[in-house]
Amino acid sequence: MSKSLYLGFMEKMLAFPLWIKQSIFLGLSKDLTNYLSNEFLDVEEGELFHIYQPELSELGQNELLTKESKFDESIYSFLGCCAKGMSLIEIAIENNFTMEEVSKAFTFCKTSGFFSKDVPKLVAAIAGFIAGKYRTGEYFIRAGKMTIDQLDKVLNKQQEMNESGKHVFIAELMVQMGYVRELDVKSVIFMKEEAGKRFSLNAEEVPSIAMEQENYDIRVENTKLKEENEILTQKMDALLTFIKDHKLSE
Repeated sequence: MSKSLYLGFMEKMLAFPLWIKQSIFLGLSKDLTNYLSNEFLDVEEGELFHIYQPELSELGQNELLTKESKFDESIYSFLGCCAKGMSLIEIAIENNFTMEEVSKAFTFCKTSGFFSKDVPKLVAAIAGFIAGKYRTGEYFIRAGKMTIDQLDKVLNKQQEMNESGKHVFIAELMVQMGYVRELDVKSVIFMKEEAGKRFSLNAEEVPSIAMEQENYDIRVENTKLKEENEILTQKMDALLTFIKDHKLSE
C-alpha cells in the first residue's frame, strides 16, 4: 500500500525540530481551547472519531468485492480505503471527502454490518451527529453524557414552557437544567459545522525546513508569509465570531 497523503504530511511535521513542534503545540492548544471543551480535548485516542480505523467484516469485504447491492460509488471508495487499513481522516483527505461525507458513509456501513468489531460509543455518537442521524439530545445520550430520564425531563420542561408561550430550544434547556455544559453543546455544534468543509492536502507542498535554493529571496518569502498570516487571522476571527454569536439550537 502506498503511503497516504495524511501520513506523508504527518511524517514531515514530526520531523520538525523540537522547538518548532513545541511552538506549534502551544499555539494549537490555545486555539483549540477557544472553541472545544475538555470533553473533546482530553478524549482517548481510541475514541477520537477522525483517527478511528474501521475494520471490514466478511459481509463488508464481500460487498466491496461483488458490489452486489449497487451502492453509490463513494460507499465502495470508503470500503476500499477501510480494507487498506486507513483511518477516517486518511479516507477524507485521500478522496477529497468532507468529514460530513465520511460520517454518512461510516454510519451507513456500520448500520449495514460492514464492520467487524463494535465501534466505540463516542465514535459512533459523533459520527451519527455529524451525519445528521442524531439530534443534540440523542447525541449526548449515546455519548454517555446524559440519561434518557434526563432528556425526558428536558422534553417535559420544554412542553410546559411552550404551552405558556415561551419557546426554548432543547439544547438551551439541557444547559439550564445542569445536565450538560454550554461549551459542550457549542463544541459539538461547531464540530458539525466544520465537518462540512472540504480539505485538500498534497504532501509534496508541505514546507521544507532546509532552504537550499541559491536565489532564495527572504523579502519575497516574508511577503508571502504576511499574506498567509492575514488569511489565517481572518479565518480565526471568523471562527471565534461564530463561537460567540452562534445560538444554541438543534
